Amino acid sequence: MKKNLLKGLMLFTAFTFGSNLNAQTYCDYIITSSSPKHINNFVTTGAVTNINNIGSGQGTTTSGYSDFTSTVLQSYETQTVDFTIEASNTSTYGVSIFIDWNNDFTFDPAEKVYGTTGYTSLPLSNSFTVPAATAMGQYRMRVIAAYLGGGTPGPCGQSDAEAEDYTIEIVAAPSCLPPQNIYTSGLTSNSAEIGWTEINSATSWNIEYGAAGFLPGNGTTVNGVANNPYTFTVTPMTDYEFYVQSDCGNGDLSGWAGPFFFSNDYCAFTISSSSPQHISSFTTIGAVQNISNLSSGAGITTSGYSDFSTIVLQAYETQIIDFTIEASNTSTYGTSIFVDLNNDFAFSPAEKVYSSSGYTAMPTSGSVMIPAGTPVGQYRMRVVSDYLGGTPSACSGSSAEAEDYTLEIVSPPSCLPVLDIDTVSTTTNSVELMWNELNGSTAWNIEYGVSGFTPGNGTMAAATSNPFTIIGLNPSMQYDFYVQSNCGNGDLSAFRGPFSVYTACGIAVAPYYEGFNNAVQPQCWDNTSSTVSTSVNNTWNFNDQGDFGAANNGRNAGEFTKVDGNSPYADSVMLVTPQIDISQLNNPFLSFEWFSNNTNNPGDNVPLIIELFDGNNWNFIDTLKGDSPNWEFVNYDLSAYSNNLVQIRFMVNKSVTASYSYYNDILLDEVRIDDCSDLGGVDGILDVCRLDNTVDLNNNIIVKPNGGGEWSFPGQPNFLSQDSILEVTYLPTGTYDVFYVERTVCYDTTFATINVFGSSSAGSDGSLSVCKNEPINLFEALSGNIDMGGQWFDFTNTPLPNSQPKAANIPGQYNFTYIANNGVCPADTATVEVGVRPDCDFLSVAEEMFTDISVYPNPTSSQLNIANPSNTASLKVEMLDMNGRVVLVENKILSNASVATLVIDHLEKGIYTLRVYNNDGQKTFKIVKQ
Repeated sequence: MKKNLLKGLMLFTAFTFGSNLNAQTYCDYIITSSSPKHINNFVTTGAVTNINNIGSGQGTTTSGYSDFTSTVLQSYETQTVDFTIEASNTSTYGVSIFIDWNNDFTFDPAEKVYGTTGYTSLPLSNSFTVPAATAMGQYRMRVIAAYLGGGTPGPCGQSDAEAEDYTIEIVAAPSCLPPQNIYTSGLTSNSAEIGWTEINSATSWNIEYGAAGFLPGNGTTVNGVANNPYTFTVTPMTDYEFYVQSDCGNGDLSGWAGPFFFSNDYCAFTISSSSPQHISSFTTIGAVQNISNLSSGAGITTSGYSDFSTIVLQAYETQIIDFTIEASNTSTYGTSIFVDLNNDFAFSPAEKVYSSSGYTAMPTSGSVMIPAGTPVGQYRMRVVSDYLGGTPSACSGSSAEAEDYTLEIVSPPSCLPVLDIDTVSTTTNSVELMWNELNGSTAWNIEYGVSGFTPGNGTMAAATSNPFTIIGLNPSMQYDFYVQSNCGNGDLSAFRGPFSVYTACGIAVAPYYEGFNNAVQPQCWDNTSSTVSTSVNNTWNFNDQGDFGAANNGRNAGEFTKVDGNSPYADSVMLVTPQIDISQLNNPFLSFEWFSNNTNNPGDNVPLIIELFDGNNWNFIDTLKGDSPNWEFVNYDLSAYSNNLVQIRFMVNKSVTASYSYYNDILLDEVRIDDCSDLGGVDGILDVCRLDNTVDLNNNIIVKPNGGGEWSFPGQPNFLSQDSILEVTYLPTGTYDVFYVERTVCYDTTFATINVFGSSSAGSDGSLSVCKNEPINLFEALSGNIDMGGQWFDFTNTPLPNSQPKAANIPGQYNFTYIANNGVCPADTATVEVGVRPDCDFLSVAEEMFTDISVYPNPTSSQLNIANPSNTASLKVEMLDMNGRVVLVENKILSNASVATLVIDHLEKGIYTLRVYNNDGQKTFKIVKQ
């Protein structure tokens, strides 16, 4: 009895213990948010068996909790496991990882193997280490990401979070451990170098690699690698993963370390806006080879990104490159420029060579200096402008575009250009310049001219000192200067510039120009108003785009000046030039461009009044008002004031509109006082075939005066595109004049005469059957549209003198060829197959009576002569059109006559058949009516 009782007690005890163990569970993970943020991905690397839980989604077991304990992470004591965690957004999170090392169903604070100490942005990558002496077996691991719930989330609950449970299994440490500290370096478009730290004593390794995401066992395997690091060939623009395994000898292989990722492609630039603002133009100056990417448009590769890496910017170390960026509007943007100087296919913060450091108005200009020591070679350059980001990053933006270019570093020239041009002093007629010389040169060349001049067309000065003074300038004018070092023996640097500066105020000497391109009031101009107010609308504004109908004027703010129609409504808002001496001009003219477009109240316009001061009085020149979507050009003859010092006043009266001047801004640009003279354009002529489709009018048809004009095709403007491309495909054949209009202060019109030719047409092939020795009318066999004046060739390819050869006296098939060629379009060929019959001979007695009959002229336009020298009797005449209809009959015209005339001017143009016949026979002719 005692024995059985003890046995029953032991069973009861065992049952009771087992029941308590099964009843123990881990704390439920409790959240308070109804729509919690969640973990998207949890991935480990470096373990014996890793976790790769991608796209796990939000709480799959309960809201805010996912039970993934069937997913096992295998590791061993002292092993370091790397992890990456991503969540449903990238904002600030706290992250914790707990492992229940004592298996007591509680995640103690001491069992936190990883924890952030404050908020961090996701994705997050880090690691934890399995403690030494951890017993082999399975343990519960809880991974937590909490959104805005504190930087160190606890194991059992949070407000807006998710926890995911996994199993970690501790196994025996292998005798051959995987390599550690895997890295990549030396990436190029077609090769990669990988390296690692060997923690055994292995001298041989196995590598498996493939496209990112490949399944181990399906990649490319390289066994017995003896080099660490190891370089292998890869495909350009590809994402890769690879694994490394140590071979400790005698078949003892470690586990695979990996996957490890690298890419020889640059990050894709992503944007959040569905209709982003974009870069419309990127240009550089000052490089060895510059970029001039005008009208580049919105992202042409993907939305928000354009791959222009085929466009190369050449420069050398220490060179300074100036750039200008224009965007799809003129509002404030942030701009960054990155250059991947270490060619690792990543744009690091240290590789940002330019930053606007906040919002700036477009267009924006700046400069980049190539760092000293940059090796010769090619580098990827990324230009980013973001409408809603003050300091845009290299890989993403809001309403932005990134453009990629190639920067090629070349060997520096033997003679370097100067740096840091500056002004020492200015007077009314001189500018003293200084600069930083990099070569030790003592001689320099300076080119200068009125601001905006084209380099090569300026005035040259040889400088022998630094500083150096340029004299003979005009007062109150802006000049551009370029400086070049002379290193001797013909070794010249590139020019550095432009450096722009105004001379001091005084009497300016014509020619005079002001383009309002600096977004500020020009020096020496007066800007006043009849109304006392500090409002920006009370005077002329030099950095405003314009509103309402003026907003879309086609130019950027800072490139013109304007009077805003908004209050205060002054009757005299006046902009006055400096005094200008026009006595040296032979034919003085004033010209400018103006813009007015009241789209809200058309016809209710603010006037722009132009007046001239001759030294004594203000003289009225003109009043301009109206609506136009385009800038208008006007000019005025100033010869009545030739010997005067003059000033021009541009005055806007905002008080006279019927409704509100509010809707009618007035814009002004391109003010000139200069000689009106022939600019020297030379007319030209071009013959073109309609088959050519288009003609580029800029292809040296004419000699342009200065190259700053516009093409015009009056009456048929739709045939002219892209300013200079003439569409000729659908133009009727004929002669057309296209005008090239250029202007400074007056117009110069140059004519391009375009002769348009239709395609050559020899007609459609045909055939004839004739008797031996019979005269042949080859045109009779052709059909369709036929160009006359071509060349016939006989069956031996010998040119024929006319279209009416005599048939051979041997029966057979003979081919005659007709080639029509108008000299402009490609030639066209038609073939007539002539069959010479064996059963008749034109020279027989029955046919002899028609031998001498002929017709002339052929082709003809009004009358046709029929020659009958043998006075063959009872001949009749009829003409048939191409459809076989008889259109003319003459029964008596050849009775007892050797020559007769047919009047055919009433017939339509075309090809007809003339039949001359009597009861004994007939003869036919093919007649061309012109």
